[in-house]
Amino acid sequence: MGDVQLPVAERRLAEATKRAVQAAGGGKVCEDETGLSDTRISCFCSKNDRASISIRNAVRIDGIGAREDGHPHILSAMASLLGAVVIMLPERDEAEPCLRTGVMALSIEVGDVSRAVSDALAGTGEDGAKVTPREAQAALDHIADLERATAKLRYQLEHIGSPPEAPP
Repeated sequence: MGDVQLPVAERRLAEATKRAVQAAGGGKVCEDETGLSDTRISCFCSKNDRASISIRNAVRIDGIGAREDGHPHILSAMASLLGAVVIMLPERDEAEPCLRTGVMALSIEVGDVSRAVSDALAGTGEDGAKVTPREAQAALDHIADLERATAKLRYQLEHIGSPPEAPP
């Protein structure tokens, strides 16, 4: 069972499971939520164990994790392996005064992405005109921020554009 070299994709899922368990409050919290033993949950987090968490339990654990960067960890890892991206919808903010804030945030993030990529290509970075893994990761971090800003603006506009709910 254990001590095998797993394929990269399976190791990424194990790492994501470990982050999700930590974000949820640890093995004991996940044990109480799923009914699985702490030992079994640890197996799911190991990059050397073929055991994989069920989708049902992945949803439970991701669902109780804190909203931190990368959350939902397991779902995001699965999506990445399939060439997709997960963007969490923002909490509904009824106090948002107008859409200007969303548009300004979007503009700032587009600028950050453009600057990160341009700087990497300018030849003044770590490895000249060749984009380094660190520069690529910095650009990806800015792209994630851009995606969140886009999702928030979309959510606000959809809320404005949707018809009001009828009273019960």
